Amino acid sequence: MAKDINYIIGKNLEIVRKKLLFSRKISAKKAEITPRSLELIEKADKYLNITDRDKYIDFLGLNLDTLSDKNFNLTWQELSYILTKKHPNENNISEIEPNKVIPKQVITQRAMPDKLLETPISVTELKVEIQKRFKYNFDRNKLQNALNNLVFEGTLTKSNDTPIKYQRSNEKFNRDIDYMFDLVVKLEQITTNNTSNLVNDLSNKVKPSLRKMAKILITLKDCEKSRSELFTSIGMINDSNNVIRTISVLEKFNLIQKTKLAPKSSRQKYKLTEKGSQLLQELDML
Repeated sequence: MAKDINYIIGKNLEIVRKKLLFSRKISAKKAEITPRSLELIEKADKYLNITDRDKYIDFLGLNLDTLSDKNFNLTWQELSYILTKKHPNENNISEIEPNKVIPKQVITQRAMPDKLLETPISVTELKVEIQKRFKYNFDRNKLQNALNNLVFEGTLTKSNDTPIKYQRSNEKFNRDIDYMFDLVVKLEQITTNNTSNLVNDLSNKVKPSLRKMAKILITLKDCEKSRSELFTSIGMINDSNNVIRTISVLEKFNLIQKTKLAPKSSRQKYKLTEKGSQLLQELDML
């Protein structure tokens, strides 16, 4: 069992590093451990140094409970915020020199989760968007080489048009890109196709928080949770505005429901509906 947990922790630490765009060398240097030690930690090698692992986890601002979760799903924005908060006197702790940023990683860890390749896009268009959104100014040829490598790996497809355009393949994202991506897309489709049915018919005012809704569904897959427990688990303030943007929308589309207790009971909890369970099953998340 310990070996299995070490494997999950190591894999999740690798995911964290890639989402932060850190190489092993950069990440190890920032955490003041050796790249070899970090490699053993990520691979859950029997010779891994537990002291170094705990030091590294503390450096990231994370904890063992979070990293032991098979459904670990923090975004790069959340990880950057946590890292920066952990080191308040080091403003550039989550940044690396531009010449050490790899175009392929920016495509997979930034552009794809940001849905830049959901529709066909040319190299020139992608270059402009990456510079505008993420402040990385890549050489066009290097960016094209990265895109072609991702086509070869099956992550992207490319057209025969002129100019050539690239698009995400129909295959699911790798978990280390974004575990919740397909679920978020599904929720977006559900809410977009039924805007007239949104909470209290305020479709022009209510903007559902899709990633938080996805986290709620995942949180409820194992057990019932109270409203307070749900908001704690997804990192949201327990107030009426957030209820409208998340819980109420999920209830409206019959993905979660209250337990049989009285609606205003202090012991009221939420659970997945059959429809909610089916949605997670379809995406192999249950």
